[in-house]
Amino acid sequence: MSAPRVVVLGMMTKMPVAGVVWQIAHYLLGFERLGYEAHYVETHARTPSMLMSRADDDGAALAAGFIDSALRRFGLGDRWAYLALHDDGRHYGKSERELRRLYEGAELIVNLHGGTQPLPELADTGRLVYLETDPVQLQVELDAGVPETVAFLEPHVAFFTFAENLGRPDCGLPVPSRFVFRPTRQPVVTDLWRTSSPPAREAWTTVGNWRQHWRDVRLRGETYTWSKHHEWAKVLDLPRRAAGSFELALSACEDADRATLAERGWTVVDGLGVSQDADRYRRYLQESRGELTVAKDQNVRLRTGWFSDRSATYLAAGRPVVTQDTGFGVALPTGEGLLSFATLDDAVAAVEEVGRDPERHRAAAAAIAREHFEAETVLGAMLDGLGLGRRGARSLPVDLALTPVARRPLSLPADTERRVTALAPPRARIPASVVVVTFGELLFTKLCLESVLANTATPGHEVVVVDNRSSDEARDYLADLVRRHVHLRVLWNAANTGFAAANNHGLAAARGDALVLLNNDTVVTPGWLDGLLRHLEDPALGLVGAVTNRCGTEAEIAAGYHTYGELVAFAARRAGRFAGRTRELATPTMFCLAMRRETYERLGPLDERFEVGMLEDDDYARRAAQAGLRCACAEDVFVHHFGEASFGALVPTGEHARLLADNKRRFEEKWGMPWRPYERRLDPEYERAVQRTRTAVAQRVPADAGVAVVSRGDERLVELGRERRAWHFPVTGEGEWAGHHPADSAAALRELEAMRARGARFLVFPRTAFWWLEFYDGMAAHLRTACRTVVAEESCIIFELGERDGRAG
Repeated sequence: MSAPRVVVLGMMTKMPVAGVVWQIAHYLLGFERLGYEAHYVETHARTPSMLMSRADDDGAALAAGFIDSALRRFGLGDRWAYLALHDDGRHYGKSERELRRLYEGAELIVNLHGGTQPLPELADTGRLVYLETDPVQLQVELDAGVPETVAFLEPHVAFFTFAENLGRPDCGLPVPSRFVFRPTRQPVVTDLWRTSSPPAREAWTTVGNWRQHWRDVRLRGETYTWSKHHEWAKVLDLPRRAAGSFELALSACEDADRATLAERGWTVVDGLGVSQDADRYRRYLQESRGELTVAKDQNVRLRTGWFSDRSATYLAAGRPVVTQDTGFGVALPTGEGLLSFATLDDAVAAVEEVGRDPERHRAAAAAIAREHFEAETVLGAMLDGLGLGRRGARSLPVDLALTPVARRPLSLPADTERRVTALAPPRARIPASVVVVTFGELLFTKLCLESVLANTATPGHEVVVVDNRSSDEARDYLADLVRRHVHLRVLWNAANTGFAAANNHGLAAARGDALVLLNNDTVVTPGWLDGLLRHLEDPALGLVGAVTNRCGTEAEIAAGYHTYGELVAFAARRAGRFAGRTRELATPTMFCLAMRRETYERLGPLDERFEVGMLEDDDYARRAAQAGLRCACAEDVFVHHFGEASFGALVPTGEHARLLADNKRRFEEKWGMPWRPYERRLDPEYERAVQRTRTAVAQRVPADAGVAVVSRGDERLVELGRERRAWHFPVTGEGEWAGHHPADSAAALRELEAMRARGARFLVFPRTAFWWLEFYDGMAAHLRTACRTVVAEESCIIFELGERDGRAG
């Protein structure tokens, strides 16, 4: 089986310098080491002017050649594509067809720097992720409500930022309310930078631009600058006060600036000369004593927590870094190997501290890189957060020394002993168990379990499948899953024991601290389980479910997606907008229900008297309320629910209606109270539609006429005045909403004749039921040819049924 694919979208040819090449290479090689096949694509429409000597140069060909040369040294020479969107749209590296197939088959597309427009062919995959390496401007634009910025972000399904302090009390950067940004940092393949040689030079160095007169931002009446020369001005006297030499490899530095720096004791070399070759750039860092650098004013004063990708490679080379404080101490250890400063005095003290024990600080720098910047660690966490998981990641560090330092007794190096000892043992604790009951319907079972396996990032969770004697084909599929996924188990039942009993079987076998019941006709979205578990941290919350497109309770919301990609994007947007919010719910239904183990132990197993399935969730919610526990749905967790995958076949035979009636009776006998239909979420547009429907009936239907209303149990639709008799459609023999839809047009017409026999003269379709007239085309044809249309408005359609004409049945 071929490896899953990841696409990284970048802008290497816009800034064809070694630092950018290394940054992109680390992402590509990191994904490769996690078992993915990584591809690089440029489709940004920016002219590669830095590669062109004259205006009539073939910039596109130069750009393609640069990418090929840069990636070939890393073994990725055939894994790239370049689109000359700035010119004539030519394709290099991959044809248009090959590129489209790459997008369609990729498990993840990373918009690195956010530098690529989310074109339809990228956005339509539902797997486009935004990853910014330079925060501030975008967050400020979102805070100002810039429409173009919102429109740019919308097609992405997840958002990552180098602003690791975002959202903390000391960070002044506005937290976007519409999009949830997750912290990340530059991945580094540390073994490509490791060197056993001491620094060849005594100079502290860095590489960068001196003046960049753009991208300043205004926030809350203050200007925050981009150009680093403002921050260098604060430490210009460092060479006069600290021992050692200090060298800056600078671009965008004028002669007057160089003269000023030289007067203060700085050595200045050509930054572009250092950066034109990836190997020369790496040697320059490795030969340095360490890095002494500043950050942008935007990151310093706003305390974003940003950290330089160049500084990460200094650390990987075992070179200490002394850098201006941006708040990154919340995520990275400081004091040894990595030292931060706010003032000139701080910077002098940091340089002197390294000088007292440089070997200790070099070792600490390398250790920080291995622990916090290793590509497999950084990208593995990103993949976990996206629900993709790590494919074939190595379990041991590549630079782990295996040569013994002694033989009798056998002894390995102290660093090896320390690092192996620190390796985390297999998790004994299981944070959550997901219980899925299956019975036939292999298509839906596959959709459910494949989405769970792909989109559940919670480390150490388990999936417990209880099979109620499915077909041989379905059981073969489940057996194959068990072989391929060690965290999935199947409990095989010899017969269909029913929904409640099968779930009890799974719950009894589950080992998780949290327990989740999930129907097999669902499709979960990235982050779903982590989202539910976060809400369970509230000790007052007993049961929590997800919001969904279909469940018949207040957890049901309007959702306009049609494809899996659109579903993932919709769920991600909703997670951002409703982060941390819940909604009180009388009955969280068991299509997706989570609880802590202590709650389960307190409430006990599901009541198996509720035959086959239906109303066991009502009973369980009633037990939770009696125990003083809240029930809610998580507004930030969306799970798709097909509904009726198991019970749909029982509808045409009348078995579904019988089961529902019997379980209502059991519920009422147990609790001594009538079962009540579920409440619906108030939707202003729906409320207006209900009112318009009632008004139309009052104006156009005789007061003494019998009326049937196509509904889903909303009692307001049949409250049509004292004299007028009204029923839900379809209806049970006891006059209540049937709780299901007809199986096909023939069944719908039979229901219609039964309704006519009951005394209905008019049939009403509210706007929310217009889909009936498309789905039940035979019924629609009968109504339009054999019945009179009384009302045909945007809010409702009303037919007069008249006498039986013999065409239905």
